[in-house]
Amino acid sequence: MISLSTRWRAVLVACLSSMLVAAPATVGAAEAHSFHGTLVFDIGASPDGSILVADAFGGAIHAVRDGEVSTIAGLPVPTTTPASTLNGIAAIGAGNFFATTGGGDRAAGAKLWRVSRGNARMVADIEAFENSHDPDATIGPTWKDPACEFDPIGGFSAGPQSNPYHLVARSGGEALVADAAGNTLLSARTNGSVGVVAVFTPPTDAGGDWLELFAIDEDTSCFVQPVPTSVAIGPDGAIYVGELTGATQGNLAGMASTGLSRIWRIAPGAHNVVCPSTTCTVAFDGLTSVIDLEFGPDGFLYAVEMDANGWFAAVVLGSPAGGRIQRCDVRTGVCSEGQDPIPLPVGAIAFDRSGTAWIVENDFSSFSATVRTLP
Repeated sequence: MISLSTRWRAVLVACLSSMLVAAPATVGAAEAHSFHGTLVFDIGASPDGSILVADAFGGAIHAVRDGEVSTIAGLPVPTTTPASTLNGIAAIGAGNFFATTGGGDRAAGAKLWRVSRGNARMVADIEAFENSHDPDATIGPTWKDPACEFDPIGGFSAGPQSNPYHLVARSGGEALVADAAGNTLLSARTNGSVGVVAVFTPPTDAGGDWLELFAIDEDTSCFVQPVPTSVAIGPDGAIYVGELTGATQGNLAGMASTGLSRIWRIAPGAHNVVCPSTTCTVAFDGLTSVIDLEFGPDGFLYAVEMDANGWFAAVVLGSPAGGRIQRCDVRTGVCSEGQDPIPLPVGAIAFDRSGTAWIVENDFSSFSATVRTLP
């Protein structure tokens, strides 16, 4: 059986080879920097005014400041099959930040890193936690059968999987991590402890039933996975988590799918909860392939939809429509789409200390990325 629901990264690894970063360049009136031979899965704003750029395959962390790009640190991204990647970055202070790696089979390489002055140390072993606990298969409705993870094309085995993706620093000693393959929000600390904040359940149909992807047998259904990719802390202390949403039956038939992604609101102080519940509710729905969340200086939540046709169409079918950014009001529950079209799939958004918005666009066809400001 084949489970593509959390596996878009494996498709990338299978079809990409060169992994070199070219010299960045500043282009035109809006600031832009191009990276070749790699993709960028996350960017982050540092208090010193720089934008941090995570080289997904090379493990390098770059800083964009005053029109210049420098490499400030590197992480040992494991060479596994499927490959591990540098996924997320979150600043703590100037020159200090958290980063996540993961994506390999059976959670290989799933780690939280603390980087300071160029020195990187692994502080939380999410790989070990996932293999010991497998939360989405053991907590709450236990909707995911570990056998559903078997994917011979992507190279994934049946059993626990983890892909720590984007994250937010709650303090200098704790990060909240959206585990895309684990379908959880985790709290990971520099003392090595890892705990579950929330476990997410599959998207539902009009009748409220979980969407089925395929069945192993008459007793075992494998459902469309939520795939939480992004997390932000609101002004009120609530936690917001966005979903990419896994492959659907329509995707496996070669069609795009849209409108299935949700953004969850988790009450301040909540832990070990199941979404939905009284402490974890849907703040926004009807979105498509949410890949990043960030609160802007105006207090609105900015949700990055990776591609208007969905991640599967953009990455697997090779028919991207371009990314979108939604400006969401957490008080009213209403989102409005930005007016400026974004030609390529978008990977992340960040606001620098002056309030300027930066995004990263990934060109899967040429295996390159552009980090630029929005007008």
